[in-house]
Amino acid sequence: MSGRDAGSPAVLRLDGVRVRAEAAAVEAFRAACLDDRVDGLPATYPFRWLTLPQVRPSLSAMLGGEGVLPVHEGQSFSYERALRRDADYRLDFEFRRTSAPERLTVSCAIFEGEEPAPCAGFETVLRLVDAGRA
Repeated sequence: MSGRDAGSPAVLRLDGVRVRAEAAAVEAFRAACLDDRVDGLPATYPFRWLTLPQVRPSLSAMLGGEGVLPVHEGQSFSYERALRRDADYRLDFEFRRTSAPERLTVSCAIFEGEEPAPCAGFETVLRLVDAGRA
């Protein structure tokens, strides 16, 4: 299966996506995950930024369009320090498409404000399955 059109990039970058870890959204995520820690964001909270409207076009382009079913294969998170509620972050994404088997790996570096070094990051691996064969 090849979900990519001939000549389409195997790697796509999307840098400088601005987000805010608003307290209400953090608390809703925490409640949905049954995470009752008092301080900080749940460790998996940054994953929700993958679904932002400004990220979806890049994600969709690298998935390969109709007929491709993305199956969550794995994810990992790394932290230099904890993320904070009501803080502003900048996200730099890299979408990398590989084959044999078909996968899309999404990496994201998270920067607080205008800091030059990331404070956290995550990577998500999606196995790309032909929806007609699933």
